[in-house]
Amino acid sequence: MGFRTFSAAIFSPATLVFLVLPASGWAAGNGPVTSITLSSGGLAEVVREADVGSSGLVEMTVPLDQVNDVLKSIVVYDEKGVVEGITLPGPDPLSETFKTLSFSQADLQSPARLLAQLQGTRVRVEKAGTTVEGLVLGVSVKDLGDGGQADVVSVLSDGRIVGVELTPETEISFLEDNIRQQVARALAAVGDGKSDGTRTVALKLAGEGERQVAVSYVVPAPIWKTAYRVVTLPQGKARLQAWAVLENASGEDWENVSVTLSSGAPVTLKQRLHDLYWKERREIPVDVSQGYVPRPDSGAEPVFDMAESEAGMKRRGVAAASFLAAPAPVREVPEGLAATSVGEAVEGAVTASFTLPYPVSLQSGDTLSAPIVDQVVSAETVSVFQPESGLPHPVAAILIENETDTSLPKGILTVYDQREGYVGDAQIGGMPAGEGRMASFATDRKVRIAQRTQPDDTIVSIKVADGVLTASVRQRSETVYAIKGAPDGDRTIIIEHPKRPGWAFSSPQEMESTATHHRLRVEVPEGATETVTALAERTISETHALMSSDEHMLLDLAGRSPDAETAAKLRDLAGLQAEISRIEWQVRQLRERKDEETRDQERHRSNLSAVQPGADLYKRAARNLADSETRIEEIDTEMASLKERQAEIRATLGEAIRTF
Repeated sequence: MGFRTFSAAIFSPATLVFLVLPASGWAAGNGPVTSITLSSGGLAEVVREADVGSSGLVEMTVPLDQVNDVLKSIVVYDEKGVVEGITLPGPDPLSETFKTLSFSQADLQSPARLLAQLQGTRVRVEKAGTTVEGLVLGVSVKDLGDGGQADVVSVLSDGRIVGVELTPETEISFLEDNIRQQVARALAAVGDGKSDGTRTVALKLAGEGERQVAVSYVVPAPIWKTAYRVVTLPQGKARLQAWAVLENASGEDWENVSVTLSSGAPVTLKQRLHDLYWKERREIPVDVSQGYVPRPDSGAEPVFDMAESEAGMKRRGVAAASFLAAPAPVREVPEGLAATSVGEAVEGAVTASFTLPYPVSLQSGDTLSAPIVDQVVSAETVSVFQPESGLPHPVAAILIENETDTSLPKGILTVYDQREGYVGDAQIGGMPAGEGRMASFATDRKVRIAQRTQPDDTIVSIKVADGVLTASVRQRSETVYAIKGAPDGDRTIIIEHPKRPGWAFSSPQEMESTATHHRLRVEVPEGATETVTALAERTISETHALMSSDEHMLLDLAGRSPDAETAAKLRDLAGLQAEISRIEWQVRQLRERKDEETRDQERHRSNLSAVQPGADLYKRAARNLADSETRIEEIDTEMASLKERQAEIRATLGEAIRTF
């Protein structure tokens, strides 16, 4: 069941608006994109041209998933006007529309449901040439007798109730303006909600008539990548090219757009500015008490003068960093290698930017790879040995100096030799101008390196005070690397020796250091063997309580002592501690024997209680009990003697420590 038609009194043709957009894309009616800056932080700064008409409005259709970022970042460049504000539909316009209506979205599914909700509304119902005007009383269901049912609307017309069956031929017109407008607004909202993937952002500008302005905003975008090519050349040089790889994932085609690539580490944040948030409020109960009843006066209290002070705070302003443009690098192109077209590179305070030298036209979803750096730089091929790898071979690497005027972003590096062609791939980290990086690209199996580490702890001084020995210990760790050179050529070997925090490092071959390693450099002629030494040293302090140190610790200290007299005293203390340890062992043995005798006594006592006095077994048990008691007395006597001797030795030990 449903309406066959809706009369023109309800809707006008302008009520229905159809908008077709690409998925997650921008409407074709938006102003053209003039420039895009892609950030390594995963955002894109988009600049569009827009025409301001006599109404002072600039409208853009924005994908719903980008509305929050547009609201966060949109700015207008207009020398002849000012921005008064931005308006756009809310996050859920459909629910907001029905919030103030007397019917729901579900009630629009059929005429019967809608009319049932509009009870008392004035309508005109026409069917089969019959017209009824009046107020809607309600909708009922009529049984057709053949198992079917029909909806019937009851209308109060001229004091009588008329029932009209709702069929596809029934025409209904709402005669009240406000009801027509409500239904039209509801249907329009439902229609818009079917493709609720965009919002129209309207910027209100005040200024001098019709003109052209620029609108800029920041939205999410795929990060752009860097792929390097390096070709090794004679005389310590290499041809370095950097190519940027980027995608147009904006949802619309780019036509003659200026593209800039920005590197760095920007802080990128997002916030759901388009959502609705409601402040929680505390509910105050209605006061239904009998009111305040004054208490009886109890007299005045003493009055105290209270001084109050308030401290002021100042806020400091933070000056924005300036971004100074650097001149484009001068490129030296060797003969025989094709040059590339690169644009201007600008070094800023925290970022480096590369602007492509030509306008870019790129269809939505397509990928572009374009050169951004092409220059001959200083470079050297070396073999790098990393001991923690566990491999006996170094890796071939190229040591590149960034002699451009711009910081280079991190990326993947493909290495070519001018004679051999492709030789390997490498990773390269971010490289500020003037700095160098090593990029390892292959294993150098023609070179073998063995290493040996010899630790040594030597006591350089000993002091004893209040029974505590303090030893100053010099720790040394010497590592020797033995390098067997390649049989077919000279090699420059760089060993990355791990750093040890708190240790002083020295090596005749030290070249430089990184945050985690010392780099040692040595030239190894063809087929030769060279050694590299690395020495790490530190001085630590050891403390030992002499009274509680055992003989082994004391003998170890004596063996490392810097002078013979101190070593002799420590050995004497070790002898006393050894004798104390022997006595403690003897006492433990005697205590175990006493425990055994005590258990035997319990057995003898059990035997005595189980037999008659005077019997042979009773007599034998009594003798055994007496003998066991004698042995326990002997053990106690021997233990007492040992403990007395132990006390004498401890006293001797204490005196020796006191006079150390």
